Amino acid sequence: MDYREKFYIRYVSGNTEPLYGKMTIEDIKKQFAVWNAYFFKFLPKNKQASIIELGCGNGGLVYWLQNLGYSNASGIDVSPEQVDCAKKIGIKNISNGNLMNFIKNKEDFYDAVFLRDVLEHFKKDEIIEIMDMIYRSLKKGGKLIIQTPNSAGIFGGRYRYHDFTHELSFTENSLRQIMLISSFSILGFYETMPVIYGLKSFIRSILWKFLRIIMQFFILVETGAIEKVLTQNIIAVGYKK
Repeated sequence: MDYREKFYIRYVSGNTEPLYGKMTIEDIKKQFAVWNAYFFKFLPKNKQASIIELGCGNGGLVYWLQNLGYSNASGIDVSPEQVDCAKKIGIKNISNGNLMNFIKNKEDFYDAVFLRDVLEHFKKDEIIEIMDMIYRSLKKGGKLIIQTPNSAGIFGGRYRYHDFTHELSFTENSLRQIMLISSFSILGFYETMPVIYGLKSFIRSILWKFLRIIMQFFILVETGAIEKVLTQNIIAVGYKK
């Protein structure tokens, strides 16, 4: 058995629940403002678009998409505990399975694919295979939206080693490499900066901007260049021509 299988079988009871407690619909709704800021601009205009989140966890993002009116939004996750959690709190179109087996025979099928906090769990050969499969699964013009730990971030090592099942992390350049080698055209790379939806988040946003200026100064002194993405996670978006 691959060591990851042992962890995924108990991914909720052995990881997310000790960290965050039992997830509820209300907890998920609190994330809507963040996802609106990070991802809304990349969504298809057609509400009948076929959207899949590979490695959907508890289904929160899928629930957000469904609340926006995307009736064909669905998710798949390898952890049976995660899928059970999604079903218990009423999130639909969530299934349990291996994402590579799930997507390998689907061609020109999806308008958008989300890979949020997923790529870091795979080994390099697996990542290239996954990227190639996703490219084939997308319709022309379809988008791949990735969120993954950012090694170039101010606290880049924190998310890299936050989860024992993480195999690696990325930078803007390494993400560009894997996207180009899998034939994706690149839309851009983005920070996961604090989103303002209350007083605390407003203060965090101001402090983050101040901290970011300081870190950019240190990077510029050492390398002579500016690092565009300094958050712990990085968002990368590509599309199929």
